[in-house]
Amino acid sequence: MSFLDFIGRIDRKKLLLVIGVVLLLLNIGRLARSYYIDRKEEVNSQINLLAQYKQAAARLPDLQKRVKQLEKKNQQFAKFYFIGSTEEEISSAMQIELQKKVSSVGLEPESIRPIRRGSKSGSSEEIVIKMRLNGNLDQFVDFLVSLYGSKKFFKMESFTIKPAKADKLKIFLEFKGFYHLERKS
Repeated sequence: MSFLDFIGRIDRKKLLLVIGVVLLLLNIGRLARSYYIDRKEEVNSQINLLAQYKQAAARLPDLQKRVKQLEKKNQQFAKFYFIGSTEEEISSAMQIELQKKVSSVGLEPESIRPIRRGSKSGSSEEIVIKMRLNGNLDQFVDFLVSLYGSKKFFKMESFTIKPAKADKLKIFLEFKGFYHLERKS
């Protein structure tokens, strides 16, 4: 008896029903396999994410230590900033500080004026101060020495020296002074 004879004896409805059930079982098996593969990939993804979290958690004490070091350095550096409640107050304090240094070395100030360029983002802000002075080279050097020894932080952006009279010079300076605004509680 051959396979075709066997199929010929079976009722067509039963044969179609058996084929439908077999196809249904195969389809369910395919869906189950796909579901299993998806869950396996999800678990692997979660395992990788957990490993990354463990690495980050292992680095946490070192990062906390580094943050404390940086905060300490920032506090030390902040001692050199000007502190005030308004930008006008701070710029006035910067001008007074520079005026004292200029006068103490014998330079003659023509002008000392702040230039506002808007505030920048970050923990500190800056004010640009332009100065025009008259004096000799020794006085200028003494001014730079006193500025270098200052308790406040100034950054010299540019300077120009031009001869004016016999031993006199015209000195053009541009500084940045750094400050923090006081927080009102």
